[in-house]
Amino acid sequence: MAIVVASAEVSDDEFLAAFTSCTLPNSSFRHGDHLRLAWLLLHRKPFDEALTLIRDGIRRYAAHHGMPHLFHETITTAWVKLLATHHEASFAEFIAANEHRLNIGLLHRFWTRDLLDSPAARLRWVPPDKEALPN
Repeated sequence: MAIVVASAEVSDDEFLAAFTSCTLPNSSFRHGDHLRLAWLLLHRKPFDEALTLIRDGIRRYAAHHGMPHLFHETITTAWVKLLATHHEASFAEFIAANEHRLNIGLLHRFWTRDLLDSPAARLRWVPPDKEALPN
C-alpha cells in the first residue's frame, strides 16, 4: 500500500509549525505525516532531543484533537529509532526506497503482536521480544 503524506502540499517549515501549533488538520496527519515529522526532526536535532520533541508533540497533538488514547509509546519510539538508521538525502528519497516496508509488518519483525498490542507497550517503551532493532 502506498504511503500517503497528506501534508505534502506544504513546506517542511509550514508543516512543522502547523503540527506544533496543533493547527494541522487531523486529515493531514496520517502515517506518512508521522514519518515526515520524525524524518524532519531527526535531521534537524540530535537524536534524544528529536525523540522527545516527536513523542511530546504527538501526545499534545492527539490530546488537542480529543484523542489522547491513540498515542502509543513503543510504536512511536520504534519508528523514530528505525528512521534514525536511514541516510537517504531527502524524505522523498527515503519513501521511494522504503515504502514497501513502512507498515506495521515491519514492527512485527521485531515485536510479537501480543507484546506490541499490550497496555504496557502503549504506555512505555518496551524493547523488542523477537529481534533487536538495528543501530
